[in-house]
Amino acid sequence: MKKNNKYKICTIMTTGRTGSDYLAGCLDGVKNIMVFSGKFNHQIFFKNHKQKIKKEILISKFITENRKLFTYNKIENLKLNININKFKKKFIKISSNTLSRKEFFIRLYEAYHLTLDRKLQRTSIIVHHSHGRVNTNSFLKDFPNAKILVTIRDPRANLKSGLLNWFKFDPERKNMMHIYMYLRRIRDDLDYAIHKNNKKKFIKLEEMGSKKVKSGILKFLGAKYDKKINISTYANKPWAGDKLSDFKKNTKGLFNKKIIYNNWREFFTKDEISILNFLYSNYCKFYKIEQPSFFKKIYLFFRVILPFKFENLAINHQKLFSIKFLNNLIFYFKRVVYIQLLILNIDIFNYEKKN
Repeated sequence: MKKNNKYKICTIMTTGRTGSDYLAGCLDGVKNIMVFSGKFNHQIFFKNHKQKIKKEILISKFITENRKLFTYNKIENLKLNININKFKKKFIKISSNTLSRKEFFIRLYEAYHLTLDRKLQRTSIIVHHSHGRVNTNSFLKDFPNAKILVTIRDPRANLKSGLLNWFKFDPERKNMMHIYMYLRRIRDDLDYAIHKNNKKKFIKLEEMGSKKVKSGILKFLGAKYDKKINISTYANKPWAGDKLSDFKKNTKGLFNKKIIYNNWREFFTKDEISILNFLYSNYCKFYKIEQPSFFKKIYLFFRVILPFKFENLAINHQKLFSIKFLNNLIFYFKRVVYIQLLILNIDIFNYEKKN
């Protein structure tokens, strides 16, 4: 067990469906690195960073809230058999009577590491999967100097995946609110990551299978190359991909090359691609995204009033004049105004400006 300030902390942040789970799994079992078997928020059990709570209360609440991390996680498509009682005993043994948020976080990782019979000696790096922008922002309040691994993907491929895969997995998400929120998060999440002053590394999903890229990730973390990074596992068990993707043939934790290009060019119309190219201009430093001319923007300003082809999937899914249909209209209006304001160079929704 080490003092809290002896660990180098890094967090993984996604910008949509960009392979953050795969990347987190690739770091499982890598020498000198501690990870966990999924995503969690350690802060929800505390009122603030100063509060201290008895270790027995904390670990009981954590296990109750996060049992899926040890057993079965439907969305992540993980069937684990981690000894919860052993984890609890390890945690209590290495913890002081009361813990702060930061102390609690460190002890959770140490206890998990020990539960899998891994040694703490010479382990100096913790990589946490905070996942979304909001949780990442909260996490950095406890660990402001943490490094950030930001997973990205061609935003047009990201959007297609985030819409169709969620629609298939959960038909209740076939609505304009989900479309509007996902359309925005791809842009907003990257803006947030770009503006953070933390040391960060952007990882393209399309290149995650590259040995060179994976070597670069370990170098960024301060770890030596370990061949275990080539296989995505959770608690040593190969990961087959989440239920949204449902790649049944990929059962060995290997990188799935099928995700490199998901036929987004055939899915969107030419006008839609032009609008998305403008909307996701902040990705130009990572991907080849042609920007519309001044006159093209004028055309797009009025074109965005019309529904996108993929929006019809949500609009036609709801009964006419039902509450859900009216809710669709509200978020459809929000989507139109959001893009029109951006075309006018008015970004009143910018997340970074509010934080």
